[in-house]
Amino acid sequence: MLRTAAGAILAVVMVLPGAARPAHAIPPAAIAAVVSFASSAYSLIQGVFRPGASADDLSAGVRLIINAIETSKTEILARIDAIATAEASACARQAVIEFADIESFTPQTMQRWAQDATGCVTLISSLIGTVSTKPETDELGIALNTAGPIAIAARARAGFSIDSLKTIVAQGNRSLVTLLEPACSLTPLWGDQPPGSREVEVNVRCTVYPGVVSVGHIIVAGQRNKPLHVPFSAYEHIFTAASNQTSRAVALAALQIMPS
Repeated sequence: MLRTAAGAILAVVMVLPGAARPAHAIPPAAIAAVVSFASSAYSLIQGVFRPGASADDLSAGVRLIINAIETSKTEILARIDAIATAEASACARQAVIEFADIESFTPQTMQRWAQDATGCVTLISSLIGTVSTKPETDELGIALNTAGPIAIAARARAGFSIDSLKTIVAQGNRSLVTLLEPACSLTPLWGDQPPGSREVEVNVRCTVYPGVVSVGHIIVAGQRNKPLHVPFSAYEHIFTAASNQTSRAVALAALQIMPS
């Protein structure tokens, strides 16, 4: 089911009209890869990494998250390398690479590593909303939902509490949903309206930031020289198509599984 959802996002994004993507826009394959990984990891966290879970259950959950990372590691690391904030990029990359060896750590090393991963996620979350551009915010969303589940799983495996970190990750994702919300402009094409018609074609353009655009046309009830009301439901699919080109899609998927 998770693989299907990620594929659907990839399919939608690849056919979107709009401006050409600049270098800083996140490729559709990367968005789909992180949606797939984050959805799998957060589902495991909710189902396996719970109070009272046995060491065997936690180890099995860690292995499943490691497998999910390996499936998408190339795309994930490419996006982490693109993060403008060097410290956030470095700690997120370290979390992805070293998590594969966590079961080989001594108990002391595992606890220290889990604390370092927690610091990384806390840093990334604190940067969301403070960086100067939306592309930077977008990349931090990828980092948050890559390092986030890794750190939560590491804390659980080390015997630490996870509720506070889950809250930090959820807060970061709620910020992403707000900060990366597409802005839509609606232009009624009155010149194309046939005489006497009670319907008008409306051009809709939804933009997150330059290079992340979705464009479409809808037909709604309307007459020239009268106020035009266009319900959001009429162009929600265009809005969603723009949203799905960013880490907002990952944040929404994460919050659906792990709201806090």
